[in-house]
Amino acid sequence: MKRIRPLTFWPACLCLCVTIIYTVIDKNNFISATSSLNDAIIDHLSWLFDLSALFLVGVVIYAFFAPIGRVRIGGEDATPLLTPFRWFAISLTTVIAMGILFWSVAEPIVHYQEPPAYLGITAQTPEAMRFAMSTIFVHWTITPYSIYTVAALTFALSFHNLKLKFSIGSMLRPLLGKRVNGLGGQIIDGIALFAVVLGMSATLSSGILVIADGLAATFGIGKSPLVLAIIAIVIIGSAILSAATGLHRGIQTLARINTWLYFIGAIFIFVVGPTTFILSIGVESLGVYLSDFFSRSLATGASGNSQWPGWWTVAFFASWFAWAPLSCLFLGKIARGYRVRQFIIVNLLLPSAFSFLWFSIFSGSSLFFDMTQNNIMYNAYQESGFASLIYILFDQLPGSTILSALFIFACVITFITAADSNTDAIGGLCTHGVTADNTSSPLWVKAMWGGAVAFVAWVSASYIGVDGIKMLFNLSGVPGLMIVVCAAAAFLKMCRQVELTSQGALLTERALDTWESRRCAPLIKAPPLQP
Repeated sequence: MKRIRPLTFWPACLCLCVTIIYTVIDKNNFISATSSLNDAIIDHLSWLFDLSALFLVGVVIYAFFAPIGRVRIGGEDATPLLTPFRWFAISLTTVIAMGILFWSVAEPIVHYQEPPAYLGITAQTPEAMRFAMSTIFVHWTITPYSIYTVAALTFALSFHNLKLKFSIGSMLRPLLGKRVNGLGGQIIDGIALFAVVLGMSATLSSGILVIADGLAATFGIGKSPLVLAIIAIVIIGSAILSAATGLHRGIQTLARINTWLYFIGAIFIFVVGPTTFILSIGVESLGVYLSDFFSRSLATGASGNSQWPGWWTVAFFASWFAWAPLSCLFLGKIARGYRVRQFIIVNLLLPSAFSFLWFSIFSGSSLFFDMTQNNIMYNAYQESGFASLIYILFDQLPGSTILSALFIFACVITFITAADSNTDAIGGLCTHGVTADNTSSPLWVKAMWGGAVAFVAWVSASYIGVDGIKMLFNLSGVPGLMIVVCAAAAFLKMCRQVELTSQGALLTERALDTWESRRCAPLIKAPPLQP
């Protein structure tokens, strides 16, 4: 029987209860207070989010070519938990998949019709279209996956190779030493847990809105708080049921179904939609993205006294940082048996390539129909909000009813998969005794946190709206950023230790002893270079 880690479980639980009660009792004051905090973050920390995200891109590039790239997660004798395709499917569908479903059609329309004034871009022009598409690539490809990859790699090596605890604090051990072993580690885990629950709630909120609009458009079901509550209950209930079946049944099956749905949907729209335009705008926008990568990644709006980057680029970066500390636990846990370089390919390069294709197809199609049909997409956004736009896009294509129904199903499966992986990580974080050989955690812990996430998401979707969701992203991103940046520093320390050994052969616990420990045996090992 695994015991609760009190300093992780109870502070996060109490903070969440206070947040929920505050929201229910005085919604207007809650929105006002969070708005003030959000404005402060945008005004004072936008530069930090931008620099940190770019720094992590650099760390991944370095790790791919460094000697640590040859290290096998779990040791040279470790066998993989998953086949390569199943590993990729789970990685793709548990990280930012709900985001690409929600924002792939909505976000480019807003950027095309309402580009930031401080950049001097005129709406509905070719420049605005290139800006919209390249901005999508900044927000949804290499940068977010780099954030997840660095955090997950650090945890994977700490958990599987150094045999440290299933804890966010464990991946900071090379940097902070034994201070993360006891109470300090539990407190770090508690802070990260509260942050990720807010971030997870914000993401579920967007999913609830998309599904509700789909039910309204396809089946005529009204979008009321009761309907939103039922959607949240179905998603979280299914996720908990999936979690009860274990890694090798529930989440693997859902992830494979999800992945095939993504590919089939993307191929169908590519074939029956504006194919030539999709190819042309995708290639052109990729060129703009690559040429403007640094300037777009480091935008703060200070030169034009604009909060646009804070409400878009920084908000998305913040959401990745909020999710990363918890997502890295799950991604790192399932990576056993693969090398660091393979980890980067499966968790960064392949999902990023998929995102380039996905956004070229969906975002390109939405811009095409908006441009050729008298702002049909933008008018729908003004009348009904973000979540309805994907169904307006489907209306322009053959088989729109079937497309909408399949999309609703994909949305439900997507968040069930993501919620399953994250409630699994939450359960492990809150309890003692989770090891590389025994990764299960109590179902009641997963159910409790899943219910809390569902409730916060329902409140956000019903009463706060998309702007409130973005605020939750920003607020939860600050502690996440601190944890992930420290994890990156710890990872670089491990990289350096591998480089200092002969042929990059050995990172030992003795090396960790120099970072303040005195137990263990040789743990991280990279094979020598072949002649």
